[in-house]
Amino acid sequence: MRELRLAMIPDDENGQVLRQMVEDGDDLSVERGIEFFHVFADEARARAFAEAASALPALAIGAPEVDEEGIWQVVAVRVMAPSHAGITALEKQLVALAGDHGGYPDGWACPTAGDAADDADEADDAR
Repeated sequence: MRELRLAMIPDDENGQVLRQMVEDGDDLSVERGIEFFHVFADEARARAFAEAASALPALAIGAPEVDEEGIWQVVAVRVMAPSHAGITALEKQLVALAGDHGGYPDGWACPTAGDAADDADEADDAR
């Protein structure tokens, strides 16, 4: 079954990451917050992207932050099961939107299914 799941993942950069997650024992059917990172040369562009991206459905946008090198970053998060189709489709939307505002994609990341479950348990405990 695992081999079938691996074979069904396309052979590209996103596919390589997802394949590694499966090989590491992650359950890709478990929803978790997937973070998409975008970088900008200045605050105005980062804020314009954040405002435009906030109009996309089911997407949480972090406030633009600047690093020690003066590069502005905006993180967009969507809670979903990590699938090649879902990640790639959203990534394409965000890349185009970032490009419209002079920015660039800087990859995506997500916790493993176990880490996502631990985060949900901690949130429940805090209530």
